[in-house]
Amino acid sequence: MSNEIQEDEFNIHWIRDVVDEVLARDVDEYVLSTGKSPSGSIHIGFVRELITSNVIKRELKDLGKKARSLFVVDDYDPVRAFPPSVSLSLDEWVGIPYCDVPDEFGCCDSFGSHWANELIETFPDFGLDPEIVWTSKLYQTPEMRDAVRICLKETETLREIMIKYVASDFNDAQRTKYIKAMEDWYPASILCPECGKFQAGAKGSIKPNRVTGYDIETDHVSFKCPGCGHEASVPLDKVKVKLTWRIDWPTKWYVLNVTCEPAGKDHSVKGGSYDTGLEVSRRVFDWAGPVKVPYEWVMIGGRDMGTSTGIVFSPKVWTEIAPPELYRFLMLKTDLQRTINIQPERVPDLVDQYDRFERVYYEVEETTSDEKELAKLLYPLSESNPVRNEYLPKLPFKFAVTISQLEEVIGTEPVIAKSIEVMHKQYDIESVSDDILAHIRKRLDRALKWVTNFGSKREKIAVPVEVPESIISTITDDDRKFLTLLLKTLRKSSLEDEELQTEIFESAREVGIKTKRAFTVLYRILISSKSGPRIGPFLNMLGTDWVAKRIESVL
Repeated sequence: MSNEIQEDEFNIHWIRDVVDEVLARDVDEYVLSTGKSPSGSIHIGFVRELITSNVIKRELKDLGKKARSLFVVDDYDPVRAFPPSVSLSLDEWVGIPYCDVPDEFGCCDSFGSHWANELIETFPDFGLDPEIVWTSKLYQTPEMRDAVRICLKETETLREIMIKYVASDFNDAQRTKYIKAMEDWYPASILCPECGKFQAGAKGSIKPNRVTGYDIETDHVSFKCPGCGHEASVPLDKVKVKLTWRIDWPTKWYVLNVTCEPAGKDHSVKGGSYDTGLEVSRRVFDWAGPVKVPYEWVMIGGRDMGTSTGIVFSPKVWTEIAPPELYRFLMLKTDLQRTINIQPERVPDLVDQYDRFERVYYEVEETTSDEKELAKLLYPLSESNPVRNEYLPKLPFKFAVTISQLEEVIGTEPVIAKSIEVMHKQYDIESVSDDILAHIRKRLDRALKWVTNFGSKREKIAVPVEVPESIISTITDDDRKFLTLLLKTLRKSSLEDEELQTEIFESAREVGIKTKRAFTVLYRILISSKSGPRIGPFLNMLGTDWVAKRIESVL
C-alpha cells in the first residue's frame, strides 16, 4: 500500500523518538490531542493522526504514566464550502457554524455531528478511545471564555505574531497591504445574533464578522455583521464568539492542557499554523505549548484525499473491506515523514502479509530472529484490542474472495463448511471454536465487499443459473469426449485440489485436446468466461456434485 517504501521495510524507530520527546515534558498527566473540522465525510488519512496519538498514549501507559487522548471536533467552524455530494444550499448556510446547520440525512443533531459521528462510530474497530470534545460546547465554558479575554487583551501581540508568520513570504507590496489591514484587526469573530453567521461570503470571498473593538474595563465587544449589517457593542458574555483559526488552535491547547498533538504537513510546515500556535502559546499564554509531531499525508490510489474535493475513502469503508488492524499496521510500520499510498486493489495481498506477521508474533511460523523481535514490538500496537494469549487461525483472504462469491450458487452452509474444511487442512485443528467461526463469517463478508467494489474483472466471479446456448453451441465433439471422461472421474470419488487438477490434465491428454482448450471449456461452462480461479480448488469450492450436474446439462 505504499509506493514510497518496500513491503519488507520498517521504520518504527519514530515511535520511541516521539515518546521520549513527550516524556521530557514530565507532567502529571499527558494529554494527547487530535482535531478535525466536520465539513463532510472525514477521510481515512486523518486516522493516521488518531492512531499516532493512540500509540503514544499506549506507550506512556505501559511506562506507568497517566495519559489520555482527545478528539476535538471543530463543529463551531463556519461553513465556507460544501463537498460536491451535499444537497444543502451553500447560499443559505454559508457562514453558519456546522453545529447549527441541519443534518441533511435527519439522523443527527446537526451537519457537523453527522460527519463527526460517522468517524467516531469506527473508533472501537480501530482500537481508538479518545474523549470527544465539541468546540461548540467548549466555547461556552468559563475556561474558554476567559482564554478568549486573554487573546483580546493581547491583540497587539497577536498582530505582531500574525504579521511575522502570515506575511513571511509576501512581497513588499503585499506585506505593506497586510500590515495596514492588521491595524484594526482583532483575533475573534462574533456569531451575529440576527442572522446567526460568523461571516459573509463563501470560500475565496469571505468577510468575517470580526470584532471591531474591545473595552478591557467594561468587557464589551463591538462588531458589525458584513452579512446583514447588524452592529452593536455588548458584554462579551452576551454574545457567541470564536477566535480566528491560527489563534483558536493554541487557545484550545492552553485550555485543554495539551501535551502533544500530531498534525499533517499542511499545518506543520515551517512558519505554518502550528509554529504560529507555538509562539502564541509562549508569548500570550506563557507556556511552551504541545510537542509538535508532524506527519505526511495518506493518499488513495496516488491522489491526495480531501473532503472539499470529494476524494474521500472513509474509515467505515475500510472496516467493510479489510481488518482495521491492517490499517494500524501500515501506519505504524512507516516513518511519519513518509507518504503512504493506499491502493484498495491490493488489499488481499496486504491482508495475507499481516496474517503472516501475526503468525510470526505467535511463533507458529518460522522466520528470522530480527522479524520475531519486530513482531513482538509492532504487533501489539497494531492490534485494536488486547492481544490474545493464543493464536486465532485466520481464513486465507484470497480463498474468501473466491468462495464468498459462490454463496448464491451453493448456499451459505456449504460456503461455511468449505471454509472450515480449509481451516482444518491449513492449521491442522481438530475443532472450530465460536471465535474462529465468527472470524470466518467476518472475513467472508469483507472479502465479498472488497471484490464487489475493488476486485479486478478476473477476480470477479458470476455463475449463470444455466449455461448459455451461445456457449453450448461452441462445444466440439472432442470437447464432449473430454467432459464425458471428466464426468466419470467426478462421479467416482472426491479428490483433493491437486488430484483434481491432475485429472483434468489427464482427461484432456487422453482425448487429444490441448490443456488450454480443456480449461477454457470448463471455465465457459461454469462462469461464461475463458479464464477464472485455479480450476482444481474452484471445482471443489463449487462441489463436485454441482459441477457434475453442470457438465451433464451440457452433454
